[in-house]
Amino acid sequence: MGAGNAKVTIAFDNWKDGGIASTHHEIPVVSPGSLHVKREAVSSRLKGELIHPNETGSIHELKLSSDGTRILAADYPGVVAVWDVATGKRLTTIETGSDTFAVSPDWRMLFAGFGKINHEQVEKDGKWVNRWNVEGEVRAWSLDDGKMVRTYKHLSPKGILSMQLSPDGTKFLTLDGLSGIYEGACKQSTSLWDVKSGECQTLKGLNRRGVFSPDGKTVASSACSEDGYSHELKLIDAASGREKWSTPIADKNALVSIGNFSRDWRLIFGEERIFDRPTSSSWRSWMKWWDADTGREVASFEGGKHDSFRDYRSSPDGQILVVLNDRGDKRKLFFYSIPEKRLLRTVLLCEKTEGLQPIASAPVFSPDGKWLVVITRSFPGKMVGDSLDPRDLPQPRILLIETATGAIRETLIAPQAFTNLACFSPDGRTLFTEGHGRILLWDMTKMPD
Repeated sequence: MGAGNAKVTIAFDNWKDGGIASTHHEIPVVSPGSLHVKREAVSSRLKGELIHPNETGSIHELKLSSDGTRILAADYPGVVAVWDVATGKRLTTIETGSDTFAVSPDWRMLFAGFGKINHEQVEKDGKWVNRWNVEGEVRAWSLDDGKMVRTYKHLSPKGILSMQLSPDGTKFLTLDGLSGIYEGACKQSTSLWDVKSGECQTLKGLNRRGVFSPDGKTVASSACSEDGYSHELKLIDAASGREKWSTPIADKNALVSIGNFSRDWRLIFGEERIFDRPTSSSWRSWMKWWDADTGREVASFEGGKHDSFRDYRSSPDGQILVVLNDRGDKRKLFFYSIPEKRLLRTVLLCEKTEGLQPIASAPVFSPDGKWLVVITRSFPGKMVGDSLDPRDLPQPRILLIETATGAIRETLIAPQAFTNLACFSPDGRTLFTEGHGRILLWDMTKMPD
């Protein structure tokens, strides 16, 4: 049935004693969104696919082993599958029920965080507040046979909001939700866990997501006051949990988020948002660089109103930093020289079109650092949650960007899917991206001239 109006009659003819008269209505009929989307030919670089156990699910996690022999994909709500890349054979399937994952460096263990968080409104001192009840744990499975081998839990229940494994696999961080009665959201804390012993310690003063340095020896994070704004930047020794240094944040109504370390772990990259006033939803943003040895600010780059800096990626040689801008009607990629601490160029990735909002994925470098991949998509702003279907949306575009110039040298048209993730094989000859219920394999043996 095409779009237009349909005449509908509602009657209760079989209910003789009801005494209800028939009613007549004219209602609009809306065609499925997919009928309005022009299908495009998929790029000839697509050379294969690995089918996930949930063939109609959306893949939201994609990881490749360092030797390139195994690849992992997880759907929502957490069915993890592992394949042998060479044969395409599925090796392991684990039903975790979680959407927060980490894989040990040796690819023997899978970690997943769980959090149950609910609240109810109660009256206290004449006003309505929230009573939060939280609990959670981190579970570990063997990737060889899919069996759960261990559980990590707080002595007093806390909800696991996020988790991050250290690069060496010996520690992991969790951002925890705390039970209690609060006017707004539940309070948070940061915990540092030892993978082998299971011992846990709360990192004093930290209540934001932390980031491990590339060597796994330190953790950078910010501390927020009772008003929810950041007042201090901290570096923590991961072995002892002790503070190495702290730097006050002088700006009022500021929210600082740590993005990443440089590859030589000498610099810390992050964003500072300064809000117009307390509880305001209007801000300006700056990307900040701090010296990892001292906490001293060494560079600052101002963004526009309501701009956001995210997904900080350093080139394999550590010379170039690329950062995604993810606000407003345009998505841009910024290139910075790390040694010179300056902006090199800005690349427009995608922008708003009539009725469609832009999305851009985190940038991914090729192993030789000569190329960048960014995936762009469009979606109608009024369609949210379960109403979205990949068949209602334009096909994703995989942009192949030359690092030296910032030029978009090739655009690969992908099958319809909620595609956001990508990774290169160690030799750079294959690109893996997520598809709808599958992993897509792209032939990258011949790059643009």
